[in-house]
Amino acid sequence: MQHRNRYVARDIAIFSAPYLIVYFAFLVFPVIYGIYLSFFDWNILSTKKFIGFKNFMEAFGDPKFLASFGHTCQFVLLSTPTIIIIGFLLALIAVRPTKSGKAAETVFFLPYILSTTVVGTLWAWLFQKNFGLFNQILAQFGFKPIGWLTDPRYAMVSIVGATIWWTAGFNMILFSAAIKQIPDEIYDSARIDGAGRLATLTKITIPLLKDTTLLVVILQLIASFKVFGQAYVMTGGGPYATTEVLVQYVYKTGFSYFRLGYASAMSILLFMVILIISGFQFILGKETK
Repeated sequence: MQHRNRYVARDIAIFSAPYLIVYFAFLVFPVIYGIYLSFFDWNILSTKKFIGFKNFMEAFGDPKFLASFGHTCQFVLLSTPTIIIIGFLLALIAVRPTKSGKAAETVFFLPYILSTTVVGTLWAWLFQKNFGLFNQILAQFGFKPIGWLTDPRYAMVSIVGATIWWTAGFNMILFSAAIKQIPDEIYDSARIDGAGRLATLTKITIPLLKDTTLLVVILQLIASFKVFGQAYVMTGGGPYATTEVLVQYVYKTGFSYFRLGYASAMSILLFMVILIISGFQFILGKETK
């Protein structure tokens, strides 16, 4: 028996090794090395100089860091609840036991398979001031063109709109999978008792989706705090840096200004924010059970 277990352990190690090597090389090691770099002043060409927590102290006094973090929070507040609600509404359409429901599920999810560059470029053309589709529609009704990506009042909202179209389908899949797990007997009993669609939705569907909703909220918050690609492609951080999010500022600091230690410190701060929010939601979810 021990001889057999030894062979099983060997086989597990052999088949797990390729994945573990890639995992540690491209995820674990970069994270550990990033934490290590955050305590140094290094611009690639110079020798690393240990400076302790000075990079972290500098971040809290850096107006650009605070501004980019504020823009990220603005994006999170605008996008997260909207994407979650729309994803849930799309799930209610997709779970209908009809051909149109199945087709809707496929259509709603399709944008999610597109890359960030494709989505950003597509919506940048749609929002183009002179020839974009949206301003062409407005012109048909006699309205003046709007600088969707060049006016500070609309730029962030435009990025949020593109993100909703792109990612709501993922939340729809999670919600629809959870809705399909609810036994039909519960709905049948509710109908016998005279419950209408609204009562069924608010008294049965939504309460039974509590765990899935918590998962969706956590995943969406993490994704929103990591926003970068669509903002970078659509506006480049403009106009007047009003859409420059934190990850973009970290990218510029590390690969344009070559301050890798400072960029690593800002990345760690963003990671801590996400970790605290996720931990708080996880504890809150356990308390409500």
